[in-house]
Amino acid sequence: MTEEQLRINDNIKTAMMLTVVLYHACMFFTGSWFDGVSPIYNEKYIAVFARYLNTFHVQTFTMASGFLFYALRKEKSRYCTNFQSDVKKRAKRLLFPYVATAVLWVLPFYITYSGFNIRQLTYIYVLGCAPSQLWFLPILFWLFIVAYIVFQNINQMKLACVQVYLLQSGWGMCLTRLVSSISCKLRQQ
Repeated sequence: MTEEQLRINDNIKTAMMLTVVLYHACMFFTGSWFDGVSPIYNEKYIAVFARYLNTFHVQTFTMASGFLFYALRKEKSRYCTNFQSDVKKRAKRLLFPYVATAVLWVLPFYITYSGFNIRQLTYIYVLGCAPSQLWFLPILFWLFIVAYIVFQNINQMKLACVQVYLLQSGWGMCLTRLVSSISCKLRQQ
């Protein structure tokens, strides 16, 4: 992979980050972002635009991130030194912001509008089952772990690309179903 291809991929990630910000900005005008507050102005066209953005922005960002991870690992020999060291670095980049944002920003709003219920807070934020806008941080961390392990034994580029695609498109769906079934069992207890 050339430096030009890496730069294009990085530009795609940047564009998708901006669409994520734009999507969340649209949510203020649709009433579907935060249950405790009514929208300032309910606009149907903005809601349609937000639904359109939601069809591709996160998926494209995740795919570009996975492709970049693969390229850096296989062609630039990054993320190949020490599993524990790489996991610690990724935890600092993903899990620390998750915890900090949850504690300093999301939890105060949640507790103000929904009340303090330790069981519900544990389910939502500690287990990461429905942590509002923060869901992608723990998911990216777990995808990194799985991809790291899977890529240790892959030598062919085509097989790796297929696996990256399948992993990223199917992992979220499988994980969501697993977490949902576990959470249903926990709620029934």
